[in-house]
Amino acid sequence: MSVANSLAARTKKPRRIDPQEKMTRVMQTARRLFVQKGYHNVSIPAIVQASEVSTGAIYSYFPNKEALAKHIHEQTLADFHLLFQARLDGRQSTYEKLRAFAEVVYETAEQDPEMMEYLLFMRHAEFMHDCIPLCFTEPFRLIQAIVRDGIAAGDLRPGDFLVSAISFTGAILRPVELRLQCVLEKSLGEMAEELFANAWAAIRA
Repeated sequence: MSVANSLAARTKKPRRIDPQEKMTRVMQTARRLFVQKGYHNVSIPAIVQASEVSTGAIYSYFPNKEALAKHIHEQTLADFHLLFQARLDGRQSTYEKLRAFAEVVYETAEQDPEMMEYLLFMRHAEFMHDCIPLCFTEPFRLIQAIVRDGIAAGDLRPGDFLVSAISFTGAILRPVELRLQCVLEKSLGEMAEELFANAWAAIRA
């Protein structure tokens, strides 16, 4: 090694990873493991190994695995809600607003399947005692409000808005489940027009 290279090696500063980057890595890794193996089958040491973030660093963010899981749950719902709200921008009619939901769901399922697998398949109540059902979280409460307003405006069939919202979201989400389970070979984008038309037909006036 030359003198110059030796001096450079001694003076080179170690790369410092941003704390936020570490936390994001821990959360993404833990969510992936929870989806793949189930919450109860994933330990903090397993998250440490997969994320390459130290045990001490993880415990500096979260006091235990339960707190980590709760934060992941809240962040995942918040991220999906933001995607939905952004897609709603400029949409005026009931049809356009409900279509925005379908678009976000199908695109997320193809581009970030772990998020949709977490939302649809994880048994959240098994490890979060204060967990509310998915249909009462912010994204789905927003759908319910859109459906309620659509019924009031005469765009949708009269009836219980909650039942109509469940009918619509069920028709949108069931193909996603089948796609994630590899039952459907075509991408959701290829089937989106027909899938949305069927969901809309189930509740339109």
